[in-house]
Amino acid sequence: WNMATAIPAKRSPSTELSVDRKILKLNSTAAAVQPRSGVVKLTSSTISTGGVDVSAEALDDRDQRFSSDNGGKRLVSLKSAGGSYNAPKLQLGTGGAKAGSIKGTSTELERPYLRLHFVPDSNTIRPPHILVEALKLVKKKWIEKQDFPHATEQLMAIQQDCKLQGIEGTIPCDAYETHIRIALERADLAEFTRCLSSLSSLYHSAVLNGETWSPSTNEFIAYRMLHGMRLEKDLLENISCELCRISAEQRSDPDIYFAISVGKSLMARDFSSFFRLYANAPKMAGHVIDFFVDRVRETALQTYIKAFQPDIHLDDLKHMLCFEKRKQCFRFLRERGIVMSDDKRLVLTKESLKSFKVL
Repeated sequence: WNMATAIPAKRSPSTELSVDRKILKLNSTAAAVQPRSGVVKLTSSTISTGGVDVSAEALDDRDQRFSSDNGGKRLVSLKSAGGSYNAPKLQLGTGGAKAGSIKGTSTELERPYLRLHFVPDSNTIRPPHILVEALKLVKKKWIEKQDFPHATEQLMAIQQDCKLQGIEGTIPCDAYETHIRIALERADLAEFTRCLSSLSSLYHSAVLNGETWSPSTNEFIAYRMLHGMRLEKDLLENISCELCRISAEQRSDPDIYFAISVGKSLMARDFSSFFRLYANAPKMAGHVIDFFVDRVRETALQTYIKAFQPDIHLDDLKHMLCFEKRKQCFRFLRERGIVMSDDKRLVLTKESLKSFKVL
């Protein structure tokens, strides 16, 4: 796999909410909502509350969709849905297609992923042997074109076909593992987290069946352990839970042993060991650490500027914080209010203590 590291998006600042407690009467004819004491009353059949349509027609339609008495069913082909799809009016009375209720017969290698609220046509669902070929095609196209949206949609469609047919084993494991690798290359934390959760459930099912569905199980367990270290406040709890879930034999596996070593260095605040492990991370473990390495760098930087007085050379700090390039280290320091000397070679630690800020 070609590894391409990207910086994850920053969180947007939260907004303050008003704490005034008022009881409102909603009136559709009023230009603005007026505060008034009393009981909340909905006086209009066309009013929308919080983005939810509560008109009589909408409520009646909702009642029909979720009523168990509605036995109407409708087969919908996934081929002609295109990029966008509007769910049919007549929905399943039982809430949609159930896992394992369909046996696919499609021979097409690609199809769009859809959120199903209907019974899909079995002619548009691919059986296991076609899913194997579809997965090979996704991998081939990713290597050639690196089209992340397309690869994501096709992998999600493969995962969907597996769920609809109740397929467990090597095929869904391979699909989720491939999706995780691609998400790591593009630093997509949301997709990585979603796929990791589903993959963990498959691994658990394999253990219950006394089987091994993937030769890369220990590698992805290590990624799950590293992902649990992303938030400092839950560090000890997450590491303890993960250690309870693995066997003594698994702890000696190189990938899992690496993840355990990273956890130990974080709990001991041994930043030198942590950055040494980060620089020599096996496989794609370094991509997982990328999701929280800046948080560790901030904590380490606070320690370093307190320990080194009156200054520290920028090149030394670059090495201690494990930056590849000098300009990356300089940008990181500048964003956090670190004071530099006039020639930009030294970090003035005493002045930096007063201006340091955590992002």
